[in-house]
Amino acid sequence: MSVEMAQGGGVTSESLLKDSLKQIANIDRGLQGGNAFLETNPDAMREAKARDQERADGRVRGHLHGVPIALKDVFETNDRMQTSAGSKALVGAPASKNAKVVDNLLKAGVVIVGKTNMSELSNFRSLSPADGWSSRGGQTLNPHRLGGPVAGSSSGSAVAVAQGHVPVALGLETNGSIISPAAYNGVFGLKTTTGLVSTEGVMTSTRMDAVGTFTRNICDAAEALNAMTETNVYTEGLHADALKGKRIGYTPLPELSAEEAKDPAKLADRKHYEAALEVMKAQGAILVPLERLDAGVPDEAYEGYNEAMFSEVKQQLEDYLAGREGLPVKSLSELVAFIKRTQKSGEPDQKLLEMINDLETTPEKREALWEAILPVFQKTIDDPIKEHKLDALVSNFLSHNYFYSAAAGYPGISVPSGMDEEGMPTALYLYGCGNSEATLLAVAYGYEQASQAIQKPAFLPGIPSTQTPASPDKTVEATNG
Repeated sequence: MSVEMAQGGGVTSESLLKDSLKQIANIDRGLQGGNAFLETNPDAMREAKARDQERADGRVRGHLHGVPIALKDVFETNDRMQTSAGSKALVGAPASKNAKVVDNLLKAGVVIVGKTNMSELSNFRSLSPADGWSSRGGQTLNPHRLGGPVAGSSSGSAVAVAQGHVPVALGLETNGSIISPAAYNGVFGLKTTTGLVSTEGVMTSTRMDAVGTFTRNICDAAEALNAMTETNVYTEGLHADALKGKRIGYTPLPELSAEEAKDPAKLADRKHYEAALEVMKAQGAILVPLERLDAGVPDEAYEGYNEAMFSEVKQQLEDYLAGREGLPVKSLSELVAFIKRTQKSGEPDQKLLEMINDLETTPEKREALWEAILPVFQKTIDDPIKEHKLDALVSNFLSHNYFYSAAAGYPGISVPSGMDEEGMPTALYLYGCGNSEATLLAVAYGYEQASQAIQKPAFLPGIPSTQTPASPDKTVEATNG
């Protein structure tokens, strides 16, 4: 979309926003909707008109200029919206500033449509959590199949993109909170290297949390990462022959048990994984078989990870509640008491939150745990990459290798690979060493272009892309689902 086309009555930011808000009202909150949004931004239309005026004046900020996006309800925004991690206990005065990543995206010209639903408190409330449920927003639903798993905790952001309400939505991951919702809702989910994207002003759970995106094509994910990091490096490798010569490590799958062979999800996961390897090979990738990642991980590493993680959740929550102005609760104990006082029949319990509140791990012990376990999980990925001179690793989604990437602080991408016979999406998982996002995006782009595997929910009409409106000198075409 060129500046002239936007001026001449074509697609504008205002028209895109109107379409987005209409879809949220009629689809997301309708009978077939996914309940992805907690609230919409009352100032979005003003911002959209401002972006259109800039375009009319000849100022186009880039690929994301005037594009509507959504934010998981952990990203602070200095506006009239809440930042509450889905919890009624944290509904109060809006945040006094924007998260740093939000400021970077606004600088790139985006229009924030609203905040998305999520697993309350990033799934650190209940020992038996309901993925995608929050006391503020209720239950997020999978748009592909009624009753299908939605995963968490960035559930609403994944569903918002899957339903086509926005082309980009932000998520936050401790372990699987971007990768899993992306896989189950049939969109691309990029989890970045811990620390690559600033988490200042983001309600994080641990130091290992990483910002990421949900999109319907890899080009949009790369452009969003460019904006979030204020660089332009992540679109450079998006070429049709991106897979040619790439050395990709993969884990051959063991035979399914008789019981597993009856599971449509596991059968499809296996079938589409093996088909994807053939697609990559046909595009010139060099496939290298590997052993399982968990082969050398001792039990104490998993135990240490859990203790370090949960104790840090306690510290992060305490610090956030004490420092955030205008909330009904100011400590973790007050949060527990609020939930106990207001909990309704049938809602998830808060036993995990209570357990976290009772932890007595000292800061010194927690630091020692992180120092001991991080190299163990990083080694599971670094060693095969170094030994076999690999560019990336790939696995089927149900291998759950995303755990090791998250525990190591490394990046990964959930990539749609097809649908099972029950109408649920399947996915691949691409991952690599720290700060390998550019390579992973290139590999994912090569597979995306060759496979065209992404599918929209059957009942939805069109799906938007950030390609309209976009910079007139854009050279990489976005792929519409």
